[in-house]
Amino acid sequence: MRLSLALLLAVPAPLLAQAQPDTLPIEVAKRQIETFNRHDLDGFMALYADDASIAEFPSGKVLTVGKAAIRERYAPVFEAATVPTVRVDPRVVDGVFVVDQERWEGRPGQRNTAVWMYEIRGGLIRKAWTVRFP
Repeated sequence: MRLSLALLLAVPAPLLAQAQPDTLPIEVAKRQIETFNRHDLDGFMALYADDASIAEFPSGKVLTVGKAAIRERYAPVFEAATVPTVRVDPRVVDGVFVVDQERWEGRPGQRNTAVWMYEIRGGLIRKAWTVRFP
């Protein structure tokens, strides 16, 4: 047991933080959808870095920069009486990048799907892109 404790203490703290399962990009992406579906704005925002950004892809147009601006953008969505439940199918993970095909129930003629890409490092969403074609 002493050897195990000695080895654990010898591992730099940043490596330990990376090894925690709840900071893995796939787990952060799952929690983001879960908090959205629970209408938990504080929980949702806890997953974003202070300097996170949201942009369109492929245009690169920046939509929002900073946690406060992201909160402002999403607050009306969370306050809406009819926020649809989002499901993800499929989810693709490659290292720190997660791509989600989001789907929800919508009225005929209304949009009911979106593709989002996330860069997740250290348990936080650093960058997000929404796919928008002209």
